[in-house]
Amino acid sequence: MFELTAMRGKVDAFDRLLAATPEEVAHIRPAPDAWTLTEIVGHLVDSASNNHQRFARLRLGDLDAFPGYEAEAWVKAQGYDGFDFAALADLWRRYNALLLHLAATTPEAALGNRWTSQGKPLTLEFLVRDYYEHLSLHTAHYARRLAEVSDPLPPA
Repeated sequence: MFELTAMRGKVDAFDRLLAATPEEVAHIRPAPDAWTLTEIVGHLVDSASNNHQRFARLRLGDLDAFPGYEAEAWVKAQGYDGFDFAALADLWRRYNALLLHLAATTPEAALGNRWTSQGKPLTLEFLVRDYYEHLSLHTAHYARRLAEVSDPLPPA
């Protein structure tokens, strides 16, 4: 099955970053093409939302058709940077509590159920593991961005 302690650890690591984020830096855009911290959290809410659907549906059987996810387009379309950081962080926390519950209660018989995405079969087991790897990548991304926007400006 899943390494639930490691998965919780990844959630906890990102949660610690959220708790350490001052509201005043959450909406700083360090470059025109860079996401703000709020947009990174919004992207992770999208990831949780999309994966929740996959995890729940794959418990019931294979998926031949299910829409993909376009990260940049979704973040832009939803205007996350105009949303309250604390509320979005809380939504992420709650969504991840649910996803950990789903991982802990996934029937072993469902782990091999497959979603065919772009002609490639992906098992439920792979998707759950991949979700937490994706979270780890964004934890590092978020930590770098938090340091970047938290550094005081150099003297003029």
